[in-house]
Amino acid sequence: MELAKSSMDNRETKTLIEEAYQKIKQMIFQDKLIPGQRLIYKDLCDLLNMSRTPIINALNQLEQEGFVISESFRGFYVKPIDLQESWDLFGVREALETYTVEQAIQRADARDIEILEEKLRNHEQYMPSYYNRKKFLLDAEFHLQIAAMAKNQLLEKLLKVNLEHVSLRFKFDNTDPNRMSPAVKEHHELLERMKKKDVLGSIEIIRTHVQRARNHIIGSLSKEEEIGYL
Repeated sequence: MELAKSSMDNRETKTLIEEAYQKIKQMIFQDKLIPGQRLIYKDLCDLLNMSRTPIINALNQLEQEGFVISESFRGFYVKPIDLQESWDLFGVREALETYTVEQAIQRADARDIEILEEKLRNHEQYMPSYYNRKKFLLDAEFHLQIAAMAKNQLLEKLLKVNLEHVSLRFKFDNTDPNRMSPAVKEHHELLERMKKKDVLGSIEIIRTHVQRARNHIIGSLSKEEEIGYL
């Protein structure tokens, strides 16, 4: 009986930690918690209606994954993204996606292409007045569908985490809205190349697309730093 109770308690604890983990990430995504903001245990306990234990464990997990950072005697903060890390993230993303698109072309079926077309329509139809987090998320869903088409769960997971670091830790306030239309056009070009099973052409398009996305984010961060110095 004691072993059974202990096992049940462990499962409940893990469930609470996972719930706290997901809810904190969702709060960051919804701008209820912003990069650089200190995370107050009491506030999180009240908001999530949980005790400190699962919240602290969730924050430790988020710190291990690089989404938050802790400082001695000051607690946890949502970790902002800087220029060097952005450069590195997009370098990794470029490597992942050039491999992903090749695998997707080789392994995708007709239904996979239909879903990719749907993701493209969703991204294309949402045209806000400024580039925001939702626009980035719809863009990310297009890329994650290509990863799903590669039939490689680890590859898909790695790309998802990479994209999450930008979507959760980047402030979209200073992004250039003029990037939206060219990004949609590049998605269309990529889709057409993939339909033709043009591996080299698809790799070249995805490489250029990721590099332009990197320049877009780097430019926004540079502008933010300039404003901060004024």
